[in-house]
Amino acid sequence: MQTEKVHAEVSIKASINKVFDFVTNPNNIPLTLPGLIENTDVPELPVKKGDKFNFKYKMAGIIIEGTVEVDEIESPTTYNFSTSIGITSHWKEQLSENDGMTNLVLDVEYEAPESLFEKIKLDVAKQTNQKEAEQFLQNIKLALELNS
Repeated sequence: MQTEKVHAEVSIKASINKVFDFVTNPNNIPLTLPGLIENTDVPELPVKKGDKFNFKYKMAGIIIEGTVEVDEIESPTTYNFSTSIGITSHWKEQLSENDGMTNLVLDVEYEAPESLFEKIKLDVAKQTNQKEAEQFLQNIKLALELNS
């Protein structure tokens, strides 16, 4: 398996605590992450390390179901989690505050298949994943800034 990466950043005009509370609430993410249909079996909030919940995601017309596990969470700066869907992914969300703005940095690593046919599909998926990561952060920014 080959590891692929996605990186996106956004500055949000909202407090770091407000942004952290939003991004660490699994009920909010289907509102902002393109392709994510729902999160289910969400544990009691706030989530903590080791908590798990299920998700349903649509990619290229295919419904993918899997599990999210919280790997690390440190309020209000760090939220890391992993997904298992046949393709493993690791999501790292880092937050910092500067002059009334919160900077949100998203890094995602996922394992990709190595066969030639799979690589061709992977190139399309990589472009889609990058666009969706950027849209995800813009949607978070919009949701939080409209509610300030």
